[in-house]
Amino acid sequence: MRVAAMEVPILGSDSIKWIDLTVPSSLNHIDNGTDNVAAAFAPPTVDSASATYFDGDSPFYLIWRIHKTQPNALEIFKLSQEFPHNTGLRLSFSHPLSPFAFISASPTNSHYLLYSVTISGIAYFIKLSKDLASIFSRDELIELDVRADSSTNEPINCIAANPGCLLLGRNDGSVTCFQLGLLHQTALGFVYELRDDSVGRLWGFMSRGRVVGAVQDLIITEMHGKKIVFVLHRDGIVRAWDLSSRSRILSHAMAVPTSVEGAKSTRLWLGEFNNNSNIVPLAILYKSTLEVGMEVIYVYSICYGMGDRMILSVDSSSVKNFPLDEGGCIDVKLTSDKIWILKDNGLAYHHFFQRSSTMKEARCYALQEEFIAEQLFQSSEHTSDDLISITRSIFSSEKDRIVPFVSSIFLHRLLHPGVYHNIVLRATLLDYSKHWTDNEFQLLTVDGLKTEILSLVENESVAESPISIFQGWKNFCCRYFEYWCKNNSPYALIVQSTSGAVGLIRKHSVSLFRSLENTELLIDGLSEDLGDLVSFGLDLFDDNSDRTILFEVLRCVINISQQLGKTASFIFYESFVGGQIISSKEIIPRLVKILETGYGSSTRIRHVSGLGDDVAWEREQIDHKNLRRFSIDMLLSLHDLCKKAASWRKVLDVIESYLQFLVPQKFTQNSGAETLFCLNNSILVQASCQIAKVMFESALDILLFVSYLMNIGGQVNMTHGDISRIQVELVPMIEEIISEWLIILFFSTTPSESPAIEDFSSQLSLLQIDNKINKRSWREKLGKCDFTLASLLLLNNQSFSGHEKRLSLGCLPNPHDVISSVQKFTSCIVWGNTGEVSSSFLRRSTELAIVLLRHGQYDAVEYLLTTVEANARGERIFRSIQDTSGDWCLLQHLLGCCLVAQTQHGLHGILKGRKVCEAVSCFFRAASGEGASQALQGLSDEAGLAYLGFNGHVSAAWKLHYYQWAMQLFEQFNISEGACQFALAALEQVDGLNLGGDGYERDQSYESATTIKGRLWANIFKLTLDLNLLNDAYCAIISNPDEESKYICLRRFIIVLYECGAIKILCNGQLPFIGLADKIEQELAWKAERTDISAKPNPYKLLYAFEMRRHNWRRAANYIYLYSARLRTDSVLKDQQHMSITLQERLNALSAAVNALYLVHPAYAWIDPLPEGHPLLNEHYPRKKAKKTVKEQSGNDVQAQGLQFCIDIEKLEYEFVLTSAEYLLSLANVNWTYSGIQKAPSDLVELLVQTNLYDMAFNVLLKFWKDSELKRELEKIFSAISLKCCPGTISSSWTGVHNLLLTSSKDELVVHGSPDMEPTNQQTKTNYHWQILEHYLEKYKYFHTRLPLIVAETLLCTDPQIDLPLWLVKMFKESQRERSWGMTDPEPSPASLFRLYVDYGRYAEATNLFLEYVEAFASTRPVDIINRKRPSASWFPYNALERLWCQLEELINSGHMVDQCDKLKRLLHGALINHLKQLKVDSDDAVSSAG
Repeated sequence: MRVAAMEVPILGSDSIKWIDLTVPSSLNHIDNGTDNVAAAFAPPTVDSASATYFDGDSPFYLIWRIHKTQPNALEIFKLSQEFPHNTGLRLSFSHPLSPFAFISASPTNSHYLLYSVTISGIAYFIKLSKDLASIFSRDELIELDVRADSSTNEPINCIAANPGCLLLGRNDGSVTCFQLGLLHQTALGFVYELRDDSVGRLWGFMSRGRVVGAVQDLIITEMHGKKIVFVLHRDGIVRAWDLSSRSRILSHAMAVPTSVEGAKSTRLWLGEFNNNSNIVPLAILYKSTLEVGMEVIYVYSICYGMGDRMILSVDSSSVKNFPLDEGGCIDVKLTSDKIWILKDNGLAYHHFFQRSSTMKEARCYALQEEFIAEQLFQSSEHTSDDLISITRSIFSSEKDRIVPFVSSIFLHRLLHPGVYHNIVLRATLLDYSKHWTDNEFQLLTVDGLKTEILSLVENESVAESPISIFQGWKNFCCRYFEYWCKNNSPYALIVQSTSGAVGLIRKHSVSLFRSLENTELLIDGLSEDLGDLVSFGLDLFDDNSDRTILFEVLRCVINISQQLGKTASFIFYESFVGGQIISSKEIIPRLVKILETGYGSSTRIRHVSGLGDDVAWEREQIDHKNLRRFSIDMLLSLHDLCKKAASWRKVLDVIESYLQFLVPQKFTQNSGAETLFCLNNSILVQASCQIAKVMFESALDILLFVSYLMNIGGQVNMTHGDISRIQVELVPMIEEIISEWLIILFFSTTPSESPAIEDFSSQLSLLQIDNKINKRSWREKLGKCDFTLASLLLLNNQSFSGHEKRLSLGCLPNPHDVISSVQKFTSCIVWGNTGEVSSSFLRRSTELAIVLLRHGQYDAVEYLLTTVEANARGERIFRSIQDTSGDWCLLQHLLGCCLVAQTQHGLHGILKGRKVCEAVSCFFRAASGEGASQALQGLSDEAGLAYLGFNGHVSAAWKLHYYQWAMQLFEQFNISEGACQFALAALEQVDGLNLGGDGYERDQSYESATTIKGRLWANIFKLTLDLNLLNDAYCAIISNPDEESKYICLRRFIIVLYECGAIKILCNGQLPFIGLADKIEQELAWKAERTDISAKPNPYKLLYAFEMRRHNWRRAANYIYLYSARLRTDSVLKDQQHMSITLQERLNALSAAVNALYLVHPAYAWIDPLPEGHPLLNEHYPRKKAKKTVKEQSGNDVQAQGLQFCIDIEKLEYEFVLTSAEYLLSLANVNWTYSGIQKAPSDLVELLVQTNLYDMAFNVLLKFWKDSELKRELEKIFSAISLKCCPGTISSSWTGVHNLLLTSSKDELVVHGSPDMEPTNQQTKTNYHWQILEHYLEKYKYFHTRLPLIVAETLLCTDPQIDLPLWLVKMFKESQRERSWGMTDPEPSPASLFRLYVDYGRYAEATNLFLEYVEAFASTRPVDIINRKRPSASWFPYNALERLWCQLEELINSGHMVDQCDKLKRLLHGALINHLKQLKVDSDDAVSSAG
């Protein structure tokens, strides 16, 4: 059976947005206990649907559907040109529905009337609003319990309705009529019955017994203004009733078909009335009760005549029968002369009045199942295996590229328009335990779906090998196909006789049928007979020999196509539109190699999935046999072809002529676009996709044929000239045809990109769509599989047309009109609407690119333009196009804009960098071509591109403006590297134009060259700074000829360096300052004054380093001292811990300042004073006359420096010492603030001693006190230290007075009165203080000799009974080591110690000390006797001895310590007697020696 039409699904009809309403019911008294009885009262729920046509200015269909899986729901939606963008209504009833509904318009056309019946016998009459969004009037909703109004309990077998009338066919053969919606239920005549024996009888009369068979089906129709009811009874009798008179007008027993054993009539259909012949066709379906699947349809001619009353009769001589060999009948539609039979496995079409009713006259309509099976490799057993075999042969040396390539093929097939189905995909994904809510699934874009599907398939695969992944895809597609068939089962047909349109209502979609394109008819005709070329549109040949040659060529082409199968076209398409896995140029040679040598030695054996070794080996042998058979057949066919044509030149001429048949037709009339708008966009897009696919495959087969012919040319006696002609002329021509159809196919199948969030408002404002189309629905469609690029092109044409035309014959297009519209649409894509003659597709591609760019379809623009560019490069006219046509420049410009926009859509890293580089190259190429200025300035504002703004400049200057525009474009998208390149290029143009300093001579409004350069260098500076190219940014600064701009950039440069932590680059000598050093210093100083002192890096430190690098040490000291001063003033509110850090910073700053000044000549070693009004100026440094830094040469000379207010090294050192003291005190949690005084306060030293900071205390003393003041302060310190050695006085004398906060280390903070600030053991603490006293006394006794005496006196004064440490006593005695003849010596001396003993009542120690030295005096060595006898050589503290003697006597006299004192007195007396005697002898010796 030859194919006459092909199904075209309306894309998106599976995604209708339903408005759910619940129908209220007041008859819920039918409880569950009677469900079985109720279910048997009316026909049970089955899958069913129907459509009602509404004529008018905007005709449409209302379609209702009932699903067996949802028996309580009735779906109603409108089929119009806006479908599926409108919404649908889903009514929910309280009981399951019978497979019936009737919808009509109200008499006032203000609402719709709906009749429906539940299986429990409740009839509903509902008024629906015109927008199908609500129930028009709930108060007027009528519920009718038909059982309550019946005189019999006979169940209902079938239902029909007409406005104001509901008909119920019963099992007893009667037909009950309810005038529901016309009369009130209580009105007379509301219900009546149609019976043979009771015509017009009311229910009140006695019902007679059954005289006819049960009602199988019934139809109500209008004939010449009368309502006629046709009733089919089970016994084969057909009756007709006139409802106006309630009389029977026909009763005819149809002949039972003898071809079907046990035939039983089940369904009835009525055709359209033919007023010319007064005949209406009537079809009856007969089913066999003995053999399952045996069905036949008989079509009868009902003749009618008009007189006093209508008379009907059956013409038995014109009966037609149509056996249904395979598949059960689902629906039948009849017109006056045609019948369409919808079966499980297809749709058949027959003409009633052909010469024969045989199957040869029949035509079939290809259903979508066949297309889906082909796309998903389900059409034959080995189709999917051929895919992996061919793929592995193509990628024999690149195994790692097989998996992504195969996965991409399957993804494109699954998401192909017409294949993709929301409900089917969700059902398939449920098998993989992937659950989504409705909202989650609706939010998924195409890319999101691809990611989810790919992850599921890969996770299911056992391994990542190509076979494992392939098997996963195979299983997924198999499940998907099963669910598609299950969820898209056919329900009913729609036939519109006025337009010849045929539609199909499926479970979850709606589709129409189109006629076949000539190429499809030709290929289909070749399978049966040669046919007539003119009938296929091939009127290009003058004689029959050319037609014969063409058909022989096409047979060879078909042979090649069958050898490779459909998978070859899938692979080629994927290489053309997929990722850069393999070029389409590489596919053809590899496919031809497969034709010559097969798949390869081991491809089938090892890699065909699911086969054992034996089966795989057997398959390989079959492949080898097929290859041999194919090769032999092709050789024989080609030899025969050459023989018939007499030469290959004739064959090539025929092929070249045939190629004109494959070129997209050109329609130059402007009315062609209007025709497009008459067609539903979804239908047009899908039909274009189908036809483009056929044309592409046909052209591809021709390309494979001629390529194969070139390879075996020597075997078929082809000359070198013939082979060259194929290679030079035919192959480029075929490739161009393929590329054009592939671009059409790409537009028709590629889903649109979802809009970027940041571009939503701009795109919405730019896209002007007709107000009749739901804009919100359109926006939601972007990024979905059912909204392709072709849909955008159609909407764009409609937006410019300003209106939308309608078909005059109805809302559904004629199958031939679909083909015509597709041809015009493809012509619009390839040639445009204007019909201008163009040498190539180049100009039209730029127009399409502008449309796509306006709608944000950047990936599509890139594909389109790169494809056209690649094809143009392959043409011989490429050089002339590039050199003379502005179209090439426009293409490069648009491609650059597209690539720039793509960088803002989630690209990062290397991929983004590659896009930027390509965009830069495109813009440079666009500027380099002839005619670029005129072409680019011709871009309109509505194109969605930024206006270039050349403003009619002279042609020599346009590049400068173009480069500046490109620079701004890259800046707009934050692509600094690209913008920088065009800024540099613009600078070259400025230099090349030689503008001079005053601008263009002919127009004073133009900027000067200096201004332009300054702006461009400033942009380069900004861009390189954004790229973190600091050296390049600085070079841009110093290259800027505009001084004002230069300094602005310099300030920004310093700020950025500071913010990014790279400011040290100014101080490491890498940058040449070239006259900018003072400006840099000024900016750094400005930054320092206005920056928080705690900022890092600190600007004062940077200034210090900057000046030190320049050897400007004095200014370096000045800035670092300012830093110290800022720290001092800003540290008032800081806590103790941060105060320590600040003080440490101050110390570092002061130290750096001192070090810097030491590098300066002493005559100039000072810091300049702060200016008047400076915030750091305080009263710590009062105005005074500075010392002269240069010695006066004479009394009359003028001083070199004069009077200044300055800070010299000495003052800095003073401040350093005091700050150090403050820092150490802060570590000990002791508050003391430096007040800037020139002399340290005495309490500071005391505070340091109290805090045990002895070193610092002595440093302060040595720095600020001299001479006697120093000695006095030393005495105070050691006195204080000595007191700490007396345990009983520490708390009261020091800690109690000052309540000190002491620390155990500089990093550990403690609270007031902490017991851990010193060793806890009292004895240990005492030893610690003694050690400290000994250490510092030993160190500083040379500064003041009386310090040991002060220490001893302090100790004895504090505790007269204390035992002086041995080391302290030794300090008094050390001075006597050189002399042993007395107690005299400079302080400290034994005599002073003796006096202390006497003064503080230490008589025993004093006596022992005196005895020690007296004995030493008496025991002088002989060598020292001469010295001892010199005058005044010995001396003892006699006055102190006298006081000791007196004190002992007083104690004896007072009775205190009598024994001890008496003993001491006797010792002193004896020692003194002996000492005096010795002195007498020495004196005499001295006198005698003198004499």
